[in-house]
Amino acid sequence: MKKLFFLAAAITVMASCTSDNLVDSPNTLQNGEPRAIVFGSTYSGLTRADHTGADAAALLGNNFVVMGMKSDGTIAAADAPVFDHYNVNWVDNTANTTTSNTSDWEYVAQTTHAHTGAAAQSIKYWDYAKSQYDFIAYSKGTATAVYTGTPSATQVLFSAITPATMKGTNDAGEVQTDVANITKGAYTVKGKASELAKVYIADLVTAYRDETPTDYQNVVNIKFRSLSAKVRVALYETVPGYSVQAGSVKFYTNASTVDDTGEAHLYTTGSDVFNEEGTYTVYYPTTGYASSPNGTSPNTDYNKAHIKFTPESTSGTATVKGFGALSNATYVIEEVDENGDKTTENGDNLYIGRSSNTATYADPNTSDNTDHYYTIVIPNETGAVLNLKVNYTLVSTDGSGETINVTGATAQVPSVYATWKSGYAYTYIFKISQNTNGLTNPSAGPAGLYPITFDATVVETEDGVQETITTVATPSITTYAKGVVVTANDEYTTGSNIYAVVENGTTLTTTNAKLYTVTLANTLENSDPGYVDHAAQDINESSVANALAEGGTVTDANKWRMTVTAAAGLTPVTEIAAADSPNGNAITVNGAKFTPAAAGTYVFEYINGTDKYYKIIKVID
Repeated sequence: MKKLFFLAAAITVMASCTSDNLVDSPNTLQNGEPRAIVFGSTYSGLTRADHTGADAAALLGNNFVVMGMKSDGTIAAADAPVFDHYNVNWVDNTANTTTSNTSDWEYVAQTTHAHTGAAAQSIKYWDYAKSQYDFIAYSKGTATAVYTGTPSATQVLFSAITPATMKGTNDAGEVQTDVANITKGAYTVKGKASELAKVYIADLVTAYRDETPTDYQNVVNIKFRSLSAKVRVALYETVPGYSVQAGSVKFYTNASTVDDTGEAHLYTTGSDVFNEEGTYTVYYPTTGYASSPNGTSPNTDYNKAHIKFTPESTSGTATVKGFGALSNATYVIEEVDENGDKTTENGDNLYIGRSSNTATYADPNTSDNTDHYYTIVIPNETGAVLNLKVNYTLVSTDGSGETINVTGATAQVPSVYATWKSGYAYTYIFKISQNTNGLTNPSAGPAGLYPITFDATVVETEDGVQETITTVATPSITTYAKGVVVTANDEYTTGSNIYAVVENGTTLTTTNAKLYTVTLANTLENSDPGYVDHAAQDINESSVANALAEGGTVTDANKWRMTVTAAAGLTPVTEIAAADSPNGNAITVNGAKFTPAAAGTYVFEYINGTDKYYKIIKVID
């Protein structure tokens, strides 16, 4: 007989015996003998590294659980389970010691699961009388799993897997499209954030007999992903003539409280919170073809695992999250000595990075995340507005030692860019420019220099990339383009659909949203008297506003001319199209979109009454 294999991680294998009625079914036989089902299970990490063999087994806690059903297309009304909560266990160096074990994974004659209805675990074969099989799997990872009662602080509680309510239903079993009304799913897992972060979930896997005939011949691959998400926070600055002292940066834990330790924080307000303890409901709202058999167009959400979080109590949420102190500041100011020669400080006084790809990160100082500066968080698919507030010191780069203390600079990450999903890694990069909204005199005077700009880089996983750039101002302006890695490329590329969103609920129109191009060029040839090889002005939000106020052109003392020209192509939109979103699902926004055909510097203008706000957008080929 051919064996039934489970492969854990990249490919892990296991097998069992069959029931007589399965073998006796005429359509079960192929080439005169039953064909064994083969499972392959891959764990894909947040850094796109696939883990296999013993490495994967360690991440999965040497165990995963499978529920498998066969049917003629109605999962909720499927036959009795083929795999009823089967335990699949890793035992090192046991491959090929039994016919059901070729890669150190064994499920035959293993201890039965607390939720199983089977008396023993046995091998299974494909039943060609049924048109499809569906498989739900999870792993406790390195958490301690329990199946009854109330979990302790170091345990997670799993419910039984119930295919009948797997699409997400209310108590009456009716499928719900509004996540708020969902009370039942495929299964639940309950515990504290630190333990839930150790759990792994998987998308629904469907094998089709007819549409994709090889499904009943090939490995059924199950890809696990962490139930947790990862978040990191960083800063960089582009203030002309100044650098930001790394040690001077102090983060607020709420709108009025400063953490003098220097630890980075993001905080929420109102009803938005960070999840710390509670229950996850895992459900599969859209089931069907995950590929495109017979030329049909797939829905990108088919078979995807969704999660709903319900806090256990007020102790299950928090309004502030810490990410560690700024740690990798390496930039030093070049000074000029009495002879006019450049000198470099000895490194005792470091400054934060000066570009998005040299940003200075907060470091949680944990053994498993230090290299990438990530903090493990519990996902939140509904999103929350994230608030940043910081104090910092600007130090002049001319060697004079002049400093400016900036207090209470703020920014907001719109909730649409903070919908944390399991298995995703999120990077929020704050860009401090001359346009800060902090105060140089906290007791009196206006906000200024001008708003910081805020770079929010979000998500790099096997499923997609989402990186946004948000001005830290009132109101905040966020820009985004699918697949653009601003942390490496300094913003956007030609041909990208670039979206702009104003974070104050404003609906953008052709009246209150404008697009310009801006150039800065020398009006003199290098042979002309008075030629200077650099401008006395920079392209930034302030200089662009000034140029527009002067009719669109300003020539500085070095004879360099800034020209701001109206550009076509900005279109108001009410959503980020599914094709442009990181996960293939449309996102509702109040925004505008343009697609630059040429490289250069663009300016987005938002008009609110008599006030005008600007966002510089760099585009490269």
